Amino acid sequence: MTSKGLNDKSIHCALISHENDKLKELLLELKFVLKDVGADTEKTERLKIEYGFEYSDVKAILSHEDVKVRQFGAFCIADLFGESAATFLVDAYLREDVEYNKEHLVKALTQLPLSSGQEKLYGRLEELIGLLRGEKNESHKHYIKEIRSLLCLLRKDGERRPFTGQKLKNEIVLTTNRNFREVTLDSIKGCPKKLFNAGVMVLCDDIRKIADIRTFDEMLFAPPFDEENYGLIDKEKDVARRYISEVLTPYILERMKIRKNAKKLPVSFRLDIKGEEVRETEEDIQRTLTGIVEEESGYELINIRNDFDIQIRFVKRKTGVFRPLVKFYVPKDARFLYKTTDVAAGLKPHTAALICALCGEYMTEGAKVLDPFCGAGTLLVERDKFLKTEFLFGSDIYSAACAAAEQNLAKAGLSDKSKIINKDFLSLGHKELFTELITDLPFETEKKTLKELEAVYSAFFSRCTVLLEKGSYIFVYTRNYSLLKKEITRNNVGIVKCFEISKREGAYLCVLKI
Repeated sequence: MTSKGLNDKSIHCALISHENDKLKELLLELKFVLKDVGADTEKTERLKIEYGFEYSDVKAILSHEDVKVRQFGAFCIADLFGESAATFLVDAYLREDVEYNKEHLVKALTQLPLSSGQEKLYGRLEELIGLLRGEKNESHKHYIKEIRSLLCLLRKDGERRPFTGQKLKNEIVLTTNRNFREVTLDSIKGCPKKLFNAGVMVLCDDIRKIADIRTFDEMLFAPPFDEENYGLIDKEKDVARRYISEVLTPYILERMKIRKNAKKLPVSFRLDIKGEEVRETEEDIQRTLTGIVEEESGYELINIRNDFDIQIRFVKRKTGVFRPLVKFYVPKDARFLYKTTDVAAGLKPHTAALICALCGEYMTEGAKVLDPFCGAGTLLVERDKFLKTEFLFGSDIYSAACAAAEQNLAKAGLSDKSKIINKDFLSLGHKELFTELITDLPFETEKKTLKELEAVYSAFFSRCTVLLEKGSYIFVYTRNYSLLKKEITRNNVGIVKCFEISKREGAYLCVLKI
């Protein structure tokens, strides 16, 4: 150290002089400073010097008599010394005798890649599950917190409970736009199917038959449910326990079997209550059912708030009965992998796919397609997915949107036949005329006032006549239909078809011809 001031702020000096209160204060301060610094190696090296924290102090900090020194120190050590201190941290965690502190030591370990000590951590995980299955005691709540943190740590390192139910017979709900459920229904081939309130229900023995359909939002699995026997899930704990132990847990675990030679990790889940009339009691019901799922599964199902394997939803029907649905996040949805970046209020890919499906009879193969408000490029990609184009051209006044569009088009393999430019549509020019225009028109936001929007809509069709061949189709998605309709009338544009996409959002899709 080079000055008295720095010595006063030295963790090493506080440690060797047994100034425990000062040591705790410095470690807590450093912990928060490191949180702001992030992964900046240069800054962390400076902080080692500023706070007088030496590598030789690591073992002493982690074995210190004061539990708070061990806790704060673990986070600082993980940030300052990285993987070189991983073995010390694992050993400190395993020998920790204060239950509530174990969770904190695991959280410190999540900041590091684990190249050693994994077998010991898996051993502790099995020990914890055994403890949870035993008689409840005061430590039970700490075991739960510790196992959640430990599960997050082990999953972070690449280990996950896989989905293995691809070829089981499954009753599946595909949620869709409620006004156009038939579009998705007609896409399903070779499986029994029917319209469902929120979409389409299909009985499927291989989810690959339906996984590539682009117009549905979510794929939800419907476990067997006898309303007569289990209708009081939300009111009677014994009914909930019976259903969860007899039906729901076996159903989930059958679809998430442990593969040969794989580590036995619990399935992580989140549980939600859905329905318009359950808000006042939702939290209590959710908490109760979450605890029952963990207990009745023998802690093979563990509740985690973020990055979970499955979501369990209890949806309240009009009859008042709660119907369970399960969303498996493994396997991941592979339909829209090109969508690596997005923009605020960007169009969801399944909505873009629906737009193309509704307009499909007016689209032509090999079209030269323009999207003058392209955002992240979702409509351009989905247009080409629906029917191959010759060329895709997008523009947007926001540079971040253009960067996102270029990245997404590249990911979709469309770079060679697409171009994105950062330019206002009202001043856009192009050497060749386009044969088709498809776009999500701007709508009123904090960034765009109604007056500004009126100017865009007013100039829209005059620009279209300059950029499009005569007789071209325009496919316009709008959340300001009254403005669009006013300009359609004023410009004497032919309306071929108009679809109400969402009455609540005021969203419409118009097929126009100039």
